[in-house]
Amino acid sequence: MPDVSSMLSDYWRLLTHQTYLMHDFFEIGGVSATFLNVSFHFLIAFLLMKERETFRYNGLQIAAIGIFVGHAFFGTHPLNFLPIIFGIWLYVRYTEQNFSRNASICLFSASNGPIVSFILFNNGFSFKSFMLAMVFAITIGFIAVPLAEHMIKFHQGFTLYNFGFTAGIIAMFAVLFFPMLNYEVKAVTYISDHAHTYALIYVMLILMLLLVLAVVGHKSTPHYREEYSRLIDSAGRVPADFVTRFGYGVSAMNMFLNGSIYLALILLTNFPINGSVIGGLISVIAFSAFGKHPRNALPIAVGVALATLLSGGDFQSQTFLLPLLFGTSLAPIAGQFGFVYGILAGFLHYHLVNSVFVLHLGMNLYNNGFSSGFVAAFLVPLLELLPDSWVRK
Repeated sequence: MPDVSSMLSDYWRLLTHQTYLMHDFFEIGGVSATFLNVSFHFLIAFLLMKERETFRYNGLQIAAIGIFVGHAFFGTHPLNFLPIIFGIWLYVRYTEQNFSRNASICLFSASNGPIVSFILFNNGFSFKSFMLAMVFAITIGFIAVPLAEHMIKFHQGFTLYNFGFTAGIIAMFAVLFFPMLNYEVKAVTYISDHAHTYALIYVMLILMLLLVLAVVGHKSTPHYREEYSRLIDSAGRVPADFVTRFGYGVSAMNMFLNGSIYLALILLTNFPINGSVIGGLISVIAFSAFGKHPRNALPIAVGVALATLLSGGDFQSQTFLLPLLFGTSLAPIAGQFGFVYGILAGFLHYHLVNSVFVLHLGMNLYNNGFSSGFVAAFLVPLLELLPDSWVRK
């Protein structure tokens, strides 16, 4: 990597920079510092998960690790998410729960990390800003678990990014305090175009590893094709743990296929892979262990593409690619009700995702997850009114 000699100083700049949407770490800290940040995320995820009762990972845990690592490219680092995790630890102690059972929530909760960075550095670092940032972070962590458990009722499990919706609600209320504290969120965008090759190699290595796991799993899994047929015939509605239900080999094949399809779609646009795009692609791959497969995800992509076309949008832009990738959180709608309604969900999501941004001002890295919660909550009750002959139930 070309900037490895300045990696540590670049990483310090990344740690002390704002991280709210859209701040691409490849642009802020460079390639080496960004991948160093990714490495720290993997290490922390491993340390959190190693205390589990069993060493085997399930689909939700793989999805949590994936989205956690994905955000390492455009918004989270240890400085802004560890205080939030501490808040979760306090909640777990208060309610006398097992912390290891909330490890996935710890990873998902990092999506509110930009709030911590913003308060810490927006008006210059000081003792006051440090104390305020810690109060916000610990409060966010403390309320994250009960809110996430409740918010799933809002969308009935038809968005896979339940914590994305939860994080959006948290951020929406958090930013209400900013004017009182003399904090102003400036619309600033950092998008890189120089890290495409390194990002592509990284994704290709992940896909190759998944292919190897799928091939190994094929040899050890009886009725492999029948099991995968059952997987892609499932709705994907939360909880949809493919690993527990179908095994590692079949799940790895699904992750490989879904990841390859969406990588191909990205490359077709000829838009350079940057921090947020690789984050979105990794989320598709990871959640292919927990709800997503080509049959229920592609209708969402068609809907997003149709909305882009009809609104005169640019296919060679993040405005198209991010809803294309993260919008697959609505895959359960296509899986439950059918292809046409998946297209409708993707169409609505594309138009809504930019509107909900103003509610949290970029302080929730799950902006698409936030939007998908509203789409699911609006659309699903209406689809359930349709005759059975009109939907795939």
